[in-house]
Amino acid sequence: MDTQMLRGALEDAGLTGQQAEVYLTLLEAGSSPVVEIAHQSSVSSSRIYDVVRSLEEEGFVETLERDRLFARPREPVDVLNRLRRKSEMFADAAGEIEDRWERPDPQDSRISVLKRTETVLRSTGDAIAESSVSVALAATPEQLEELRPTIETAAENGVLIQIAIYDAGETDVPDIDGVLEVRRCPIPGPFLAIVDRRYAFFAPNVHSDRSYGITIGDEILSFIMHWYFRTCVWAHNERLHVDRTQVPTYVSIERFVHDAASLLRDDAGMTLRVIGHRTATGERVELHGELVWATWGSRLGLPNEPTYTDLAGQVTLFLETEGKVVSIGGWGALYEDVEAEIIRVEGIDFPDP
Repeated sequence: MDTQMLRGALEDAGLTGQQAEVYLTLLEAGSSPVVEIAHQSSVSSSRIYDVVRSLEEEGFVETLERDRLFARPREPVDVLNRLRRKSEMFADAAGEIEDRWERPDPQDSRISVLKRTETVLRSTGDAIAESSVSVALAATPEQLEELRPTIETAAENGVLIQIAIYDAGETDVPDIDGVLEVRRCPIPGPFLAIVDRRYAFFAPNVHSDRSYGITIGDEILSFIMHWYFRTCVWAHNERLHVDRTQVPTYVSIERFVHDAASLLRDDAGMTLRVIGHRTATGERVELHGELVWATWGSRLGLPNEPTYTDLAGQVTLFLETEGKVVSIGGWGALYEDVEAEIIRVEGIDFPDP
């Protein structure tokens, strides 16, 4: 590196042009009278003392009082550390700028492929921060810890959050406040998040030899990711935590029917609160009423012990509310009156024995 480039580096580290020139002169000359430093550099005699004193305050040089004032460079430990910190800061800034340039806005792009898993995590955090209904997340304990502040804030705002954590029981599972339910998945799998049914985020698991990720801003593709989460990551794994402070709450009509099938077959009465939107107009609605019946595909009633495969087709609930019966469908409902996003069970009336 030539002297001009070295001077530029010192200026980038915070020195003025005159300070950098005087310091480099002292590195070449060693201990020298201050007035001689003025002659060897372009700094005037009237300014040289102020410049040397400022370098001394910064820890770059030290002065000695003899017959004249001398200056010499100090051992450059602090200088080197300062330059290295600046270098690391610039490298970090460059990486962050690159990440932010690569990070897509899901609203602007239906599918984006990213180079780094870290960028997928940041994009997921941004989406969770703006979520309003639900989050389904599959992650390692480390990934979950990174997203914890955003998840807890979303939960405080009423977002329903379900987490599958990849853990074989060998590590402490992070305790995150406000989460609806947590399950343990002992087999490592991909990072996956589905946010408000509109956005999905995917990255290979830590054992993959490739680092990349995908962000999706499409409801149909997010629905496919949702079914992978529900059937492969969620359904058969151990439950670690359920928020008992909430009434039974579902963000999937299939999960509700799966759990409620035996009650429905036994003619138990159920009072539901359904939050969603009208399929014809998109209008947000909140309905409260009695569950009248349910259909599975084109059939009335439900199978004895429905699997998620059984429920992969059309499932419809019929809710009596305000003197009329309203049909309730799941994600992507086309023919029902309302697409349900949240189903709360507010009461169960068991039939007389």
